[in-house]
Amino acid sequence: GVDNGGRMMRRLLLRSSLFYSGIAGVQSGGQAQGHSAIQPQPNSRDPSPFEYVPVTALDDYGQSTQLKHAMESAIRHGTPVLACLCCNDDDDEKGDETAILVCSLQRPRLGVIAPKHKMSRGGCTTTITTSTGNSTAFTHHPSIEGLVQQLATRDDVDVWSETNHDPAGTGIHALHTAIVSTGIRSDALFLLGQLQQHLSQYWFRYDSLPSPTTQMVKMARDVLLDFLGYDRREEMSSLCGVGSAAPSYAEDEDGDSKRAGRPLGVCSFILGFDTSLPTLTSVKANGSSEKYVAQAMGIGSPLANDRLSKRWRRRMPRAEAHKMMGSILREIAIEKGWASEDDDHLERKDLTLVSETVTVSGIELDYNSLF
Repeated sequence: GVDNGGRMMRRLLLRSSLFYSGIAGVQSGGQAQGHSAIQPQPNSRDPSPFEYVPVTALDDYGQSTQLKHAMESAIRHGTPVLACLCCNDDDDEKGDETAILVCSLQRPRLGVIAPKHKMSRGGCTTTITTSTGNSTAFTHHPSIEGLVQQLATRDDVDVWSETNHDPAGTGIHALHTAIVSTGIRSDALFLLGQLQQHLSQYWFRYDSLPSPTTQMVKMARDVLLDFLGYDRREEMSSLCGVGSAAPSYAEDEDGDSKRAGRPLGVCSFILGFDTSLPTLTSVKANGSSEKYVAQAMGIGSPLANDRLSKRWRRRMPRAEAHKMMGSILREIAIEKGWASEDDDHLERKDLTLVSETVTVSGIELDYNSLF
């Protein structure tokens, strides 16, 4: 019985050795012909187009991928917006530039009805007047609206009386600062709400508004930089007073800070009227800011900025500035394929030129056909 068991064991070992040697031969033969019996597994570390990329991740050139996308969102998808300083009185070219003209090219948004403009916003009495085009037959789409949003107003009666020659004691509020944003709409609304909330805290703390406008610009920059993961705990200015306008500065009921997740895809204009002359400051998604006398943002902004640098001049009347901006916006529409040069004699109802004249006394809205 022992001999039979030993012979059976030797036979099994011999068969197993022959079996594995055959597999090795097949594998070696396949590799010699350029084929592999075992298919390589896909690399699980290959980047996916749907994979979340943190804001701190840098590309091969040392730039943040998310920040680059946020900067491009306003240029590729933002509403074309042009703004410049001009004289409010069309007949007086020797006067100071007391107004900021903001013109935007808007197309209908199907299924959207814009809220109606009220004579007052946020409890203030700054006037907002509207007019519809040069042609009585022109009607704009219900989704078309003004882009200028008020941030703060003041009840400085002395300044109001000197500007508008009204008797003292009228109690009418004057515009202090406003903002215009283009890019991702939800991000623009978030930025607006964050700034208005911080301004309310500033007012209740100091019983005044921040002046000069550079403080308002810093508030906007704090919000944008917070979305880039910027840590301001080492800044002395954030350790006193009402703190920073950044969302992460405020803590909820559980003591957790509201840390932002991604950069805001917006580009904004801060319009300041806290001094004798208005100011126009551009704030980008990366937190950089620069003061201008004429600037464009949104789709076609490179072309528009080139045209503004050549056509804008000091003490330009409002009518002339409006004509200049309408011509530039028509060039953008033709460049982007929204219209053609043959449309000059037509009244295109799908392309609306929204003009907003912003002064210390309020905002004047005007809707016109682009052609």
